[in-house]
Amino acid sequence: MRPLLAPEQTLQLYQILKKLGTAMEALQFIDLAGEIQEDSRGFSFYPLKGRVQDPGRLPADFHLVSIAPGQTRGNHLHPERWEWLYPFHGRGLFRWEPRPGDRQEQEVSGRRLLIRIPPGVPHALHNPGPEPLYLLAWREGESAAAADSVPYSLG
Repeated sequence: MRPLLAPEQTLQLYQILKKLGTAMEALQFIDLAGEIQEDSRGFSFYPLKGRVQDPGRLPADFHLVSIAPGQTRGNHLHPERWEWLYPFHGRGLFRWEPRPGDRQEQEVSGRRLLIRIPPGVPHALHNPGPEPLYLLAWREGESAAAADSVPYSLG
């Protein structure tokens, strides 16, 4: 089955709908203080537990990411799928644009934060250094779009 829209058309539609004020779910920074289990050996965390509707579909999208000091990953949006990020080592500057022209950023660090990104929200993660930034990432939901990731520069 062919997608209804090409990636550039999907992005144009997204921008038009946002300008018209179409309601969109907000990006979330989820505090994990009550979910991290710690003892003298270290910590454990089950990032998918209670959050994912169909965990059986995740293995292909669940991945480990490293970002070298001074580098940025992302600068894209996912037209139809949710993305989850769990930064567990290092510091980063998370940038997103909930509405066209409304660029926001938040510092992320440690292992007590989970980021939930709605479909259509441009985002990027920058590592200002001095050490690598590591995170787990996964996407959720079906995508009929030709491109699951559409480039979108946040600078």
